[in-house]
Amino acid sequence: MANLFDYVAWRGDISFDTIPFNKIDALLLSHLSYSLLNGLVPSSFEESKTLSQLSKDFKAASDYEDRLKIGFVINKNTPELLAKTAKSLRFKNVRICGYREIFSEENVEQFAAMTYIIKNGKNEEVIISYRGTDDTLVGWKEDFNIVWQDQIPAQKDALVYIEDAAKFFKNGFVIVGHSKGGNLAINTAVKCGEKIQKRIKQIYNFDGPGFAEDFFNQPEYLAIESKLVNIYPEMSLVGMIFHHPKKYEIVKSDGFAVMQHDPLTWQIMGNSFENKRDFAKESKRFYSVLNEWVERLEPEQTKKFVTALWDIIMASDVKTLAELSKSGFISGAKMFGKMATMDRESKEEVRVVLDLLRDIVFKDTQLGKVLRFKKEL
Repeated sequence: MANLFDYVAWRGDISFDTIPFNKIDALLLSHLSYSLLNGLVPSSFEESKTLSQLSKDFKAASDYEDRLKIGFVINKNTPELLAKTAKSLRFKNVRICGYREIFSEENVEQFAAMTYIIKNGKNEEVIISYRGTDDTLVGWKEDFNIVWQDQIPAQKDALVYIEDAAKFFKNGFVIVGHSKGGNLAINTAVKCGEKIQKRIKQIYNFDGPGFAEDFFNQPEYLAIESKLVNIYPEMSLVGMIFHHPKKYEIVKSDGFAVMQHDPLTWQIMGNSFENKRDFAKESKRFYSVLNEWVERLEPEQTKKFVTALWDIIMASDVKTLAELSKSGFISGAKMFGKMATMDRESKEEVRVVLDLLRDIVFKDTQLGKVLRFKKEL
């Protein structure tokens, strides 16, 4: 069983001149964007830093220990992967620039992006990488808002980012992203305008949440569909949120259940993935149930439900999933307390929405045995 660490060990001594940029490289650079690099990578596109130098600066940072605390949902070995990648012949001279990070509790906004520049002989490959959802509750709340908002703040941020990059770089570029980053990559490619669209060489979406069905019928989507590479693990949950593109690749993972979302569990063979023929049954059930549920809700009903749900979660007084996990009973008590003080209308809204989900779930008796919702909160 081989993963990204093995890929760096196997292919790390082979230059991009010998083996051009491929989908494993795209996954690797997508995942490295989860690294906490604020203050270490130039924010402008005019200045850049090699991956080798970045790794040295990362280790020398005064807050190095804090940067290792990457969160509850991001693989804790990510800093080690950064270090090993930076020592390899293939990646050490890759330059990084345009680091941008935006976080706002008030706007419910979590966004980060960076640009990699790869020299391939006389050519230059520009890779724009959008970060997925991090460990913050704000980031996850923003993800939930995709259900009812036309464009979440991170999607707007991603469009501004590519417009800025397009002004500086004169040639084409590749866009990559894992999880929410994959959603941002597709959304950006569709909504960036014809001039920028024509300069996009490839879009890599790694297990990113999808879109409403009509999104895929837009002329702007059809214009980039042939450039889109969609890759999901066998047991995909995040990638099954809303509708996904018709063409995709399923990769084998050694992760358990939802942990297959972690790119470091994805299995690699040479310059390709080890593939599976189909999604796991549980993944397909989740896709069917969730999307039927969402599509049967009115937009305003969905907004009220998401708002009420996150009012309960945010009542825990913690900022990250890691803190929520550690606080255990105390956070749970605060959330139940918030539920008790909710007004009757909010309680009724949550009850109606959960009842609808329960009715859909129970169409599938196996899933119904696992997920049972009470009528009263």
